[in-house]
Amino acid sequence: MPGRLLAAACLVLLPAVALADTPRPVVTEIVTSESQRLRDFPGVIGAEVETAIGFALAGRIETRPVDPGDTVAAGDVLATLDRVTLMQDVAAAEAAVRAAQARAGLAAQTLSRVEELARRNVAPAAQVEAATANRDSTAAALVAANADLDRARDAAGNGILTAPADGVVLAVSAEPGSIVSAGASVVTLATDAGREAVIDVPSDMLAIIGTDARFTIRRRGEDAGAGTPGTLRLIEPVIGRATRSHRLHISLADPDGLRLGSLVTVSLDVPEDPVLTLPVAAILPDDAVWRVGDGRRLERVAVTTGAVIGERVVITSGIEAGDEILLRGIHSVGEGQQVGERVTP
Repeated sequence: MPGRLLAAACLVLLPAVALADTPRPVVTEIVTSESQRLRDFPGVIGAEVETAIGFALAGRIETRPVDPGDTVAAGDVLATLDRVTLMQDVAAAEAAVRAAQARAGLAAQTLSRVEELARRNVAPAAQVEAATANRDSTAAALVAANADLDRARDAAGNGILTAPADGVVLAVSAEPGSIVSAGASVVTLATDAGREAVIDVPSDMLAIIGTDARFTIRRRGEDAGAGTPGTLRLIEPVIGRATRSHRLHISLADPDGLRLGSLVTVSLDVPEDPVLTLPVAAILPDDAVWRVGDGRRLERVAVTTGAVIGERVVITSGIEAGDEILLRGIHSVGEGQQVGERVTP
C-alpha cells in the first residue's frame, strides 16, 4: 500500500517537474531593415512669401473688390478708401496754391515798382526793404503750399491699395464701410515667389534631419512612386506647446499642380543603406542587447547606437537583419540562458 501511494505521488509530480524545466516564452523582435522611406508626415502647401498689405493712412474703406482665393496681378486694385474727403483735401490744397501764387505774383510786382521808384529817388530804402521781404515771404509761402498739395495728392494716391506682385489673396481683414488705421493689414497676399510644404515634425526626429535633407511631396492618396522633390528651407526654432514638435518649411522644386492649401504627404528621403532600429527598452545600460542564438540560448552582444527616433533607436553596428532580440525582462536573464518560444510584443 505505501508503495502504491509513493508511485502515485511520483506520477503527480512528473508534469510539474517537466513544466519547471521548460524555458518560459519571451517577448522578442526580429530585426528588419528600413531603407528609403523612414517616415511620412502630413502637410499643407503654403506660400514662401506672404505679405500683409495695408493703407499708409487711416480712413473708411469704400471698396474691396477681392476675396480669399482670388488671383491678382501686380498693380491690381485690392481696396480703396473713401475718396470724398481725400479729394476735398486735394481741392483745398490746390486752392491754397493758387492763392499763394497770386500773393507771390503781387509781391513780385510791388517790389519791381518800388525798385523803379527808388531809382528815381522817389521811394525810400526802407520801402524797398519791406517790398523785398514781402516778396520773399510770399515766395516761401508758395513753396509750402505746393508741398501741402503734393502731400494731399500722395494721400489721395495712397487711398488706392494695389497688389505689389502677382499672387493669390489668402485673407482679408476689413470689409467695406469699416474704419482702418494707418498700416493695419487689409489684405494678405501669397506672392508667386515660390511654394512650400509645411509639416510638423517631432523634436526627436530632428536628429536625423540635416540641413541638406531631401523630401518628396505628393498629394494625399497619390502613389508613393510619384511626387515632387523638395529641400529643407527653414526649421522653426520654437517647439509647439501642444504637439511638442518643430515646424519645417520645405521648398518645392516644381509646384505645378499643387495649389495653396492642398493637403499633401511629405516623405523624408534617407540613404539607400539599410537602417536597423530597436526599441530603446531593449538596450542595456552598457549599449548591449540580448540576442537569441543557437538552441535558443541568449548571447550578450555589444551594439553601437545612433539617433533616437521616438521610442526606437538606430543601431549602426553589432546586429544584422534577421537577428532575434529580447525586448522584455532584459535585466533578469544571463549569458547562455535558454529561453522559450518567441512571443510577439
